[in-house]
Amino acid sequence: MGLFQQLFSQYDQYHVPRIETNRFPPEQYYAALKPLAEPFSRQQIGQSVAGRPIYAVTLGTGPLKVLLWSQMHGNESTASRAILDILHFFTYPKNLASFCKGLLEEMTICIVPVLNPDGTARFQRRNALGIDLNRDARAFTAPESQVLRQVVADFAPDFAFNLHDQRRFYNVQGTRKPSTIAFLAPAYNAGEDIDKSRATAMQLIAFLREELEGIIPGQVGLYDDTYTPRAFGDYVQGTRASTILVEAGWEKHDREKEFVRKLNFCLLITAFAAIANRGYNSFFVTDYQRIPMNDERLFDVLIRNVQLNAAGAVYNVDMGISREEISDGETGYYSRGLITDIGDLREWYGFEELDATGLQVKAGKVLPEPVDLKMRAVKKLPEAVATMLGQGYLFCKVKDGFANRYVKLPVNIVNDGFTPPANPEFEQEANFLLTDADGKIKYLVVNGFLWAVGKPWPENANGLNMS
Repeated sequence: MGLFQQLFSQYDQYHVPRIETNRFPPEQYYAALKPLAEPFSRQQIGQSVAGRPIYAVTLGTGPLKVLLWSQMHGNESTASRAILDILHFFTYPKNLASFCKGLLEEMTICIVPVLNPDGTARFQRRNALGIDLNRDARAFTAPESQVLRQVVADFAPDFAFNLHDQRRFYNVQGTRKPSTIAFLAPAYNAGEDIDKSRATAMQLIAFLREELEGIIPGQVGLYDDTYTPRAFGDYVQGTRASTILVEAGWEKHDREKEFVRKLNFCLLITAFAAIANRGYNSFFVTDYQRIPMNDERLFDVLIRNVQLNAAGAVYNVDMGISREEISDGETGYYSRGLITDIGDLREWYGFEELDATGLQVKAGKVLPEPVDLKMRAVKKLPEAVATMLGQGYLFCKVKDGFANRYVKLPVNIVNDGFTPPANPEFEQEANFLLTDADGKIKYLVVNGFLWAVGKPWPENANGLNMS
């Protein structure tokens, strides 16, 4: 069994369960980080716009220098959680103790987790100034950017890992498979030249891609390498550090990205080993160049060959639905499902796909009598909602108002006088019925969640307060 496979099979021994969600306050992360960093060197290296600390953890004493930074975008947290697992692994390596000891004698690893704590606190991409830190590697306006620039200058890494999350609508070009992990050896100049350090990064990526193929075949892609002078990866590559961008993508039914976190843990430890023993030397730049590119042709739901009726005519179309996550408080969020494309979508794909041949779109209905959604203790409420949905009622009015912006059930709240649209509309909420030729309801779409009548409704489905 190779190292990657061994780490993958033994991951539960190293997983840190204190944080298992995408959203968490930075203070919770620091509380989890502190005991894991105690065997190593942890120091505050700066602070954010709002005065939150930024830490670096250094482990190992070897001559090869490896730098990692994560969460320069506050809403990209998968690698930060994997870093907790990595530190736990080096502290408690179990049956890999001699392997760990050898790694830390060969290399010095500097990790800057949660570079953007203010963005993390708000679960937003940018920092408290509204600056995208990954586009601040020329002006260095933000204090967080200045911190990272100083780390790069002082540590002078031989290898650097720029750790991010990518949107879930990326697929591997020409396939329906999600780009679960994507890589890039960024360019360091406008000519996109390949010097020795960039070539080494490409070789290492090719090595890691082959390891990942054993777990997620066909789900590794490449980012476009157009040179961006403001980008940190391009900047660090220009210092002659072999720089690897890692984008944590998505896997179906992995809402909190714990599976992708596991992949990050395995690939980074495996990368350390390949750096220490030069295992990447058996791969070539051409192997990297053969990795398929990322594309952006995924929807959460893709309904094919459905009938729309308009002005007395019938049109056969495909319909793509994407759900956006909207923050609700510090760590909570809810989904809003939108129609993001209508037409010929034969070259597009969906995490969920439905061939709706013979089915037609019908408007959902509004329940005539108001319901009491505040009765959270009533166990029959979900059952009542399921009955309501099965009869085509996607909308309801509520007694005594409802303050929340969303409902933890697949039903939408509306005002008196609301009339459901006859057909789904581009860039509007996705709520409609799919019926057969006899008018029988076969499927529902409620706030972008597809439900087959009579089946359990989708996990984590929610409705909206549209009143």
